Amino acid sequence: MKIEIMDKAKKKKFIEEVSDLGVEKIPYLLFKTGLERIRAFSGSFTNKEVLDVWRNFPIEGIGLYFGKQMIDRRTGRKESRLSLDALHFLKEQIKTIIVLNEEQEKEWFKGKDIELKEEQVKDFKGNEFVAVVSCENDEKDIIGTGKISSDKKMLGNFLPKERRRREM
Repeated sequence: MKIEIMDKAKKKKFIEEVSDLGVEKIPYLLFKTGLERIRAFSGSFTNKEVLDVWRNFPIEGIGLYFGKQMIDRRTGRKESRLSLDALHFLKEQIKTIIVLNEEQEKEWFKGKDIELKEEQVKDFKGNEFVAVVSCENDEKDIIGTGKISSDKKMLGNFLPKERRRREM
């Protein structure tokens, strides 16, 4: 697997791409692995030591899965999004938040896209990534990342399969 340490310019570009969420600074060393995955590392290794560990040991990666840089298949535009874990690490910076009601939250955890109400998206433009918090009761608990459709009626769900609830 290919690994590339993101230099200052690439890191700055990634931060700009996720700045819709409110992110202004990422205090970690960032790596691009494979074609689109971004990993973050906060340890005391130098860049060279990280690369040496990566080459010499059969591990998936160093650091935490932090996000993705990909091409949207429908529009052909480059997009970046943060992982759920990254949202928790950067919680204090996140500003684009949608609060789900209990029914929407149940559907969210099943991995389904959510139909949004007008009052939930009045402050957003379409086609942007947002952080999703659980219910009106607990507006501090981030449960995922979603993307608002261009008509602002749907919220695309990016919850990983391993975090979904099974339907019974």
